[in-house]
Amino acid sequence: PHVSRALHAEGVGIFSFTTAVTSYFILVGNLGIATYGQLQIARLRDKKREMSQVFFELIFLRGILLICIITVFTIFIQFQTNNLQIMYYVLIVQIIANLIDISWFLQGLEEFKSIVLRNILIKIISVILILLFVNNKGDLYLYALIMNGSTLLGNLSIWVYLPNFIEKVPIASLNIFRHLSSCISYFIPTIATTLYLTIDKTMIGWFSASSVENGYYEQAQKIEQMAVTVVTSLTVVTMPRMAFLFKNNQIAMFKKRFDTSIQFILFLSIPMCIGLIAITDDFIPLFLGKGFEGVIPLMKIFSLLIIIVGLNNAVGKQILMPISRQKFYNVSVIVGALLNILVNLILIPKLYSLGAAIASVLAELIILILFSYFSRDFLDFTSVFKSAIKYTIAGFIMFITISFINFDVVSWSLVLVKIVCGILSYFIFLLLIKDDFIFNGLRNLIFKKH
Repeated sequence: PHVSRALHAEGVGIFSFTTAVTSYFILVGNLGIATYGQLQIARLRDKKREMSQVFFELIFLRGILLICIITVFTIFIQFQTNNLQIMYYVLIVQIIANLIDISWFLQGLEEFKSIVLRNILIKIISVILILLFVNNKGDLYLYALIMNGSTLLGNLSIWVYLPNFIEKVPIASLNIFRHLSSCISYFIPTIATTLYLTIDKTMIGWFSASSVENGYYEQAQKIEQMAVTVVTSLTVVTMPRMAFLFKNNQIAMFKKRFDTSIQFILFLSIPMCIGLIAITDDFIPLFLGKGFEGVIPLMKIFSLLIIIVGLNNAVGKQILMPISRQKFYNVSVIVGALLNILVNLILIPKLYSLGAAIASVLAELIILILFSYFSRDFLDFTSVFKSAIKYTIAGFIMFITISFINFDVVSWSLVLVKIVCGILSYFIFLLLIKDDFIFNGLRNLIFKKH
């Protein structure tokens, strides 16, 4: 909210466009190492020597890529206009921050506590700095520096944990390039994912006359991603465990954990989607301020991604990746990316940011369909359908409840009352129908308490 009022839609749009372009360079520098590395560490966690060997080989490979990418990016900057040149120079920090990130190593070990504590501290500091120093359009470059500088410091801080988990490995024993082909297989879906996450911002910048449309899109996407992060957090922490279970042939436990994950995602994502649609008309003007009314229709479309992306992450990263069906994962994401680009080309010239939002939803939906098909031997479609119907009915009861609540003046009090009443109506309905997910959760809480 503070940034939208300080930089306005145009400033936010410039940041969005340049960050999207920079992400292409980061993409090449990553080369799929993060996903591949996380899975390798998860599989070798009980073999410290082999795990350390893999870690150092991947770090050296990334170091080589980092030097190459920064060199090419510096050349690229020389061909940009003066105002964009400054922004791109600042965004070199973003490239460095991403390519020294080793959170994938701790994720592979399921050491999430240290990552969470570090992120909380760094984010609090960055928010304080933004509130103190980003106050008008002229602070755009400072905003970019704070955002990416805090990420850099956060990623550097992870390195202090390394001595607890790895041992020294002779440099002569390292075979850096033996991982190249495997990294590339994980790089392919990363290319596709990055394309449909960033090509829309790039194309909005090309086809629209100003940065305002990008500003609308950026803010709508940020709100959507905050909600998606809550839903997909379970996938982040369970992917290493799923890889471990499958490797050790614990298939029954593998399927049980996945079924629980799907129910958890539907339980959270459906009311979040429907609830956000219900309060968007009141929420956006209060949250972002004047000049961001164009975010409202985008937000209603983006809300669908809370459900779709949540399910995508579960099926793709809890089934396809852990059981080494990377080929099918790649095919699905590539098809989604191509569809996204095609629909963008058709809709963005006419609808701008609205067209890009529609394209994103369609792309994620086709990926979900393909993921589900390629995972069909592990999916209980009947159970998923029953859960989806149950939580959708509860969600619509929540929507109706919210729709009947209106004050004479739109205020934060109105939004808060709608949210509280919506949540209460959702949970009361599920309690009345004796939803097993809620009752099992309550039972576990009571059991642990006593």
